[in-house]
Amino acid sequence: MNLLLAITICAGVDLYFLKDSPDLLVRFLPEIQTERVTLYYNFSDTGWGLMPVEKRGQFFDAILRTPDTLNILGIYFMYDNEDIDDNNGELYYYEVKIFPRMLMSCSIAEFEKMVDQAKKKIMSSTHIDEAITLLNYVDRVLTLMPVIKDSPNELKRNTLRIEVEELRSRIGK
Repeated sequence: MNLLLAITICAGVDLYFLKDSPDLLVRFLPEIQTERVTLYYNFSDTGWGLMPVEKRGQFFDAILRTPDTLNILGIYFMYDNEDIDDNNGELYYYEVKIFPRMLMSCSIAEFEKMVDQAKKKIMSSTHIDEAITLLNYVDRVLTLMPVIKDSPNELKRNTLRIEVEELRSRIGK
């Protein structure tokens, strides 16, 4: 029982910049026993790529070449039995910036909270400049955010983009 709990706590994805390189190490500890894992990745909604992930001890590692601009990286994994680890349908999302180096985990739920904060500021007519900044950031990221076509995540992203536009139209920005 304790081993299962330890695996559950430690299972997941870690992302690192390689030393002296803009490339990323994707380190994945699967939730189930498997011998092969395939990584599906998409930088800024440019199309899905895939690559086999090398097993190194208990981890699976892959190296991704990172584009030069600010990007949103979406990833998920497929096991050898064709089960998918997609972070419970949310995908694993990261904001990636080469200079200055930055890796930040993000999610649609976090962007929903930001839009709610902006909405409260707009409705109360306080700190409108902060609301505009939040909406601009969320819109920029959602525009780049990769999703799987016809997935619930695609619907959430598109609905949130519509809400951002409606809020912008209320303040004339």
